Amino acid sequence: MSNDDSDVLIYIPLKKDKLGEYDLNWINSFQSILETSLQQITRQAINVDKSFLGEIIAGQKFKVLVELLPNADFEDIDEQLFGDKRTIQVNCHPDIIKEISKESFIVNLYDEIKNNPVDITGRIDELKNEVWLKFLDIAYEIREAVTTRRESKRVKGKIFVAETSSEQNVNRETIIRELEHLGYNILPDKHFPKDMNSFSELVHNSMKECFLSIHIIGNFYAPLIKNIDVSSIELQNDLFHEVAAELNTKGQILKRLVWIPPDIKPKSEKQKLYIESFKRNIELLKNTEIIQAPIEVFKTIIEGKAQSILESKTTKEVDKKEISSVYLISNNLNSDYYNVMKSELLNHKLDVLEVVDTNNKIELIQNHYYNLINCDALLIDYSVSNSQWLNSKLSDVIKSPGFGRKKDFIVKSVLLNVEETPDINIKISNLDIINNHKKDINQRLISFIEKINKNDT
Repeated sequence: MSNDDSDVLIYIPLKKDKLGEYDLNWINSFQSILETSLQQITRQAINVDKSFLGEIIAGQKFKVLVELLPNADFEDIDEQLFGDKRTIQVNCHPDIIKEISKESFIVNLYDEIKNNPVDITGRIDELKNEVWLKFLDIAYEIREAVTTRRESKRVKGKIFVAETSSEQNVNRETIIRELEHLGYNILPDKHFPKDMNSFSELVHNSMKECFLSIHIIGNFYAPLIKNIDVSSIELQNDLFHEVAAELNTKGQILKRLVWIPPDIKPKSEKQKLYIESFKRNIELLKNTEIIQAPIEVFKTIIEGKAQSILESKTTKEVDKKEISSVYLISNNLNSDYYNVMKSELLNHKLDVLEVVDTNNKIELIQNHYYNLINCDALLIDYSVSNSQWLNSKLSDVIKSPGFGRKKDFIVKSVLLNVEETPDINIKISNLDIINNHKKDINQRLISFIEKINKNDT
């Protein structure tokens, strides 16, 4: 089969060795709806041609390649048929879920409730919105492939979108569609397996590549992982903690947004208890926000959160390359001393890392660890007599390699702003104690700043 005259192939595998009248109508309807969708996207008249078993009917730009699969023997498909063309795979049968190639764009037109392909054979103006959206997805994919803008458009970052229960699939696909059009790569980029090991491996490997993880909790405690009585929704949320902890050791942070519909009505006692437990333990959920608002509000939150994370990440990467950072710790953030110290460091073009202003203790601890891992220098403002507090912070400095710190501190200093000298019982090397004999804090910080500048030259 030769595809030299085709830019894009749309592949529809069918579990039959011969098409009946309904199947032929389905293919013809698919072709007609796609042409209409392409016309809406491109504002041009577009012809889509069909091929059956390698027999090309005509030489047009886009072909619907329909492969008939006796006994659904997917492994017998010759991938060379597709060459290096952009391939869009339309799944309309539950047994045919394996991608023909890693580059395939997969669209699901299978009705899980009716156990049949989504009915598209009726009047075109009566199609449901979610069906139109799928065809628009295909049209966008074709346009991007033909205009060679696909790779240049998706460079922002990767976002994980978790599997959800069937009644929330439309919302999940809508979120994916909008994020892709905004320029994000969505993972996983393949079907979710049904067995425990394969599912966990796919989720874990996909999630660790991402900076944001999106989860949807619906009405059903489903779909269940094969042979175990655990929902894939619950398992993915558990795997998030595992991946987040792994990334944290590398100084990376994975954020999670969990959406619960405002009109949610759990269909089982098990799902009701799971939702209640999940919401009740929010204080224990690291890097997580639970949103219970209309879907349009949630989509806006996702877009804003993704953009702010990337902007923050970019700023930190640029700052690291250009200036040194100082983690400023104080036991009196409201003191005049603290504000003077911060201003002096900023005046010398140093990046000041501080603890986040939040009531969430988990976030405070995580931010503290992140700053210890990533700062170049450490400055502790001791403005309230509390030796136990100081020893606790110095103990964290010693433990910082275990948190994920890979380099030595340029300088570690404690600036005393109290009359009483603290009782330090932590043995820590190269710790500078800056006494309070001089009232001018700017003068007392000269040695600290000089050591940082000397290291930068």
